[in-house]
Amino acid sequence: PAPAAALLSGIVSKVAVMAIIRLSHYSFNWQIIHGTWVQTVLIWMILLTVFLGSMLAFKEKLFARRLAYSSVSQLSYVLFGVILLMPMGLLGAMLHILFHAIIKVVLFLSQGAIEHKTGKTMVGELKGIGKSMPVVMWCFTIAALALVGIPPTGGFVSKWFLAMAGISSGLGAVGIIGAGILLVSALLTGGYLITIFAAGFFPGAKFDYAALSPRDPGKKMTVPLIVLAVLALVPGMFPAVIIDFINDIAATLFAG
Repeated sequence: PAPAAALLSGIVSKVAVMAIIRLSHYSFNWQIIHGTWVQTVLIWMILLTVFLGSMLAFKEKLFARRLAYSSVSQLSYVLFGVILLMPMGLLGAMLHILFHAIIKVVLFLSQGAIEHKTGKTMVGELKGIGKSMPVVMWCFTIAALALVGIPPTGGFVSKWFLAMAGISSGLGAVGIIGAGILLVSALLTGGYLITIFAAGFFPGAKFDYAALSPRDPGKKMTVPLIVLAVLALVPGMFPAVIIDFINDIAATLFAG
């Protein structure tokens, strides 16, 4: 069910990231891992997962499964920042944990609302859906743009720090290539999400608009979507407080 998928992707999956942070910074000292073959191998595995997750999402036709493959890629963004083992990388990773949680809940709940009201589950069936469910699709659109990393959304802020961390990591080619793969993945994210709301709002001149009827769900579904869509946008415009808070955490982890 969409609510369960939203919680699993947005919240529960982050528990594993927290476990990896505990392992890399407490069970092991980050200085022991930094610059070793272990770090290099982990980064390459993460970058491969970033790319493959995006490609699988791009090819997937089932709406909910496309969002699930997207989570595989986006969580690997977070791990990239963590395994860079530097304050800026951890900042980008923690920001992406927060923003991805909000964004992915919006996307999955939007998918669930569409399926609940129309029974449609395939991406190809969503032409014109923005005309009959405008509130849901506008929330989906804001969240989708945030996941791509379009300014001034929260996704742009977190991905900016992740890319800059890769470039300034001092790991040579692997860090720079990593930043490039994040950019390619962002373009693929645009390919598998922007096409959905583009077809939803602009189905084409031959589309039968007369067959459409208003199908936006009630306030119990739309109000949470609107609130979360705003949260996907506003923190990206005023991120200073969150950045300062996470920087304080990073300072303790990398002290000494």
